[in-house]
Order: sequence, then C-alpha cells, then structure tokens
Amino acid sequence: MLLWVLKGNTRARRFYEGAGFGPDGAEEPFEVDGVAVSEVRYARTLTYPGPGTGARR
Repeated sequence: MLLWVLKGNTRARRFYEGAGFGPDGAEEPFEVDGVAVSEVRYARTLTYPGPGTGARR
C-alpha cells in the first residue's frame, strides 16, 4: 500500500510510521501558489491473515 505525505509534515509522518508505513525513497516536488513543496512516498506491505483467523473478506 502506498501513500504520499508532505515532507515537512512531521506529525503525519510519525502517525504513518506508527501504523507500519515507512518512506521508500521516492519524493515528488510540486508548487502550491508559487511555493515549492515536496511529498514523500510511504509504503507498507499488506499481508493476508490466512484461513481460520476470523477475518472477513
């Protein structure tokens, strides 16, 4: 699973890291009202819990 977060948003980055996401090295610069900002891509591997765990599909 992938998500993008603003590089300077340390609060959101800590939240996602606590949920098992981590930066994968990709960054994407863009402009907002003429101001350069950068996003960092975070990734997390999702696993299927397997049969008999009570998980619903």
